[in-house]
Amino acid sequence: MVGRVFVILALNSSVAVGAPIPSPSPEPLQPVSKWDLDYAETQCAAMRDYGDARNPITLGIIPSPAGDTYELKIARKRTGSGLPQEFEGSIDFGAGPAKAWLVQYGSAVGKTVIDEFHISGAEMQAARAAKNVTLKIGSSTDVVLELDSMPELMDGLQTCTADLRNFWNMDGEKNGRIVAGAKGDLRPAFSSDPYPSDAVNHEQEGDSQYLLLVDERGAIAACHVLKASGVPLLDAMGCAVMKQRTKLKPALGPSGKPVRSTLVTPPVSWKLAQ
Repeated sequence: MVGRVFVILALNSSVAVGAPIPSPSPEPLQPVSKWDLDYAETQCAAMRDYGDARNPITLGIIPSPAGDTYELKIARKRTGSGLPQEFEGSIDFGAGPAKAWLVQYGSAVGKTVIDEFHISGAEMQAARAAKNVTLKIGSSTDVVLELDSMPELMDGLQTCTADLRNFWNMDGEKNGRIVAGAKGDLRPAFSSDPYPSDAVNHEQEGDSQYLLLVDERGAIAACHVLKASGVPLLDAMGCAVMKQRTKLKPALGPSGKPVRSTLVTPPVSWKLAQ
């Protein structure tokens, strides 16, 4: 079966006798650096290294510009497969694990593997009072990291995202900074790509929606998943093909000149060919 992308543009604590005794969680890794809060042009990100300073594990926390979704990324130095892979995992800020699919990016040459989780803004709020975070990646050993200064960090990320929304005129059509929004046809970007093989093997389908940051030339400077399909590989492919293949007519300001803007895409429906 070959998959193709079809785009619809519209939007108790006791242990049972005989049950295996769960292994104790590993001790949390300690940070070897302070939080680094990066105010970049297209995203806000908080980064921190853990474990061995010569060979650290890096944790990244990246909110979407709207602040309603977050990416948690774990970067480790080891060899990957060279292809994106999808795993079932979980994130636990101390109140119990929340199941989450994740995408793992790795290089057979670069010796760096990145595990990328997506969670909602509501789920991320549990991090404010968390002392540790436990990330489960497939059937591998849990990664447990100590957290501190989380209320201050979360406030800093929220301030950053507010500045980011202002920089990209996110509410421009309401406050008069944009008189004509960015426009264009997104369908050609999805016309020729097969599903990722992992999504085909799992027979996964779903609906996605994206928030695009569009620069003054009409290029897509960044893409964020606004509504996740539940299949990270599909969501990631959507951003990749739009950034590579789409050029839009930029938004216009009151003077008639092109300005930065944001665009919410219509829903994208991912369906396997029968």
